[in-house]
Amino acid sequence: MSIIVKEIKNLNHQELDECLSISKNLFGKKYHSRKYFSNENLLKLIAVKKNTVIGFFMVRQKSQNILIDCIGIRKKWQRKKVGSLLMEYFFKNIVESGHKVVVYAWKIDNLIPIHRLNLKFGMKKIKNLGMIWKEKCNHSFKCIQFEKSCNCECVLYST
Repeated sequence: MSIIVKEIKNLNHQELDECLSISKNLFGKKYHSRKYFSNENLLKLIAVKKNTVIGFFMVRQKSQNILIDCIGIRKKWQRKKVGSLLMEYFFKNIVESGHKVVVYAWKIDNLIPIHRLNLKFGMKKIKNLGMIWKEKCNHSFKCIQFEKSCNCECVLYST
């Protein structure tokens, strides 16, 4: 059975729980909430294998700009083309001519986990925005990267 990418308006209970689990393991406890994944203003793509969510892709659109809000792939499925499948679906089925795609990527320990995927789909590194999450880090959520202080930076990518 192959991986299926689905565009979903409302996640069912199981899909919601699986997305929350992925988020917690990747970003930390309470980084995303049920309310976040239930937001009707977010376009939601999920990657599913054997009726289990193995990845999610959340998008916000404001006029001609489309913000990739978050992409999360279950750890054991990373580096297995799941992110590429989600991005491919996004660029083929969602992005229209004239739209500008924007991504705010995490930079952790001098690495940007989504860097190669962004480049593969035509996005360029525009600017390092620094530690824009510093005030929220380990306060509004339990960050898995936090060590006495915030260690993550933000890098802006765009088409």
